[in-house]
Amino acid sequence: MPLLSVPFWIWAGTGVAALPIAAVIVGVAWELRSRRPSMALNLRGTRFELWCSRRLPRTTDLVVVPVAPDLKLIAGSALWVRGVTAGHAQREADALAPREPGDAVVVAGARYRFARTGLAVVLDRRKQYSPDAIRDGIRRAVALAAERSISSVTIPDWSPDLMRQPRAQNMALRLSTAAEVAPMLVDAAMALAGQVHCVRIWVQHPEIAEVYRSAMAAHAAVGGYSRAA
Repeated sequence: MPLLSVPFWIWAGTGVAALPIAAVIVGVAWELRSRRPSMALNLRGTRFELWCSRRLPRTTDLVVVPVAPDLKLIAGSALWVRGVTAGHAQREADALAPREPGDAVVVAGARYRFARTGLAVVLDRRKQYSPDAIRDGIRRAVALAAERSISSVTIPDWSPDLMRQPRAQNMALRLSTAAEVAPMLVDAAMALAGQVHCVRIWVQHPEIAEVYRSAMAAHAAVGGYSRAA
C-alpha cells in the first residue's frame, strides 16, 4: 500500500506540525464557548448571567470586588483590578480608607473594560466574612455607582479573595471555598433584581463555574425567575 511506504519521520513531522493547529482550534472553540453565558435568568427586569471565561466577558459599568477595612487590593479579583487599573484604583482607595464591613467605596475603573470599581468591604479586621457583609457591601457599592447611572454590574468569583491562608493554587481548596462563597455571592447578586439591567457573575474555571451554576439553579427552583434566552 502507498501509505505504508511513507517513512516514519514524515509521519512524525506531520504530527508535530499539526500540534499548533490543534491548539489554535481548541483556543477558538474555547473563545466561542466563552462568548455566551453558561446560564441566564430574568427577575423583575434584571437579567442575571453566569459566565465562564478567561477574560472579562463584556465591558461593564461596574466591577465589584471584596476588600478588608484597609481597602487593600491584595488577592484574587481585587489584585486583578489593581493590575488592570495600573494602580489607580488602589491610590484612590488609600485616600478613602478605612471603612467598616458592609460599607463600600467606588474608585477608578479600567478604560475600555469597566467604568468604575466597587470595593465592597466584606472582611473584618480578623479577615472573617459573613453573608450580611457580602450582601450589604455589594448593595452599597451598586448604590454609590448608581448615582452616576449604571446598567450593568459584573461580580467576579470571590473565592480566591476570601480563601483562608495559605492561598495555594490548589483546586480542591478552591472548590471547597467556592462551595461556601458561591451561595452567599449569588444571594447578594440576586438581591439586585430591579436595580440594574444586567448582573454578570464571572468565573474563570469551569469546575468552579459549576458550583455557581448550582447556586443559581437553587434560586431558580424557588420560583419567580424565568429562564433567559
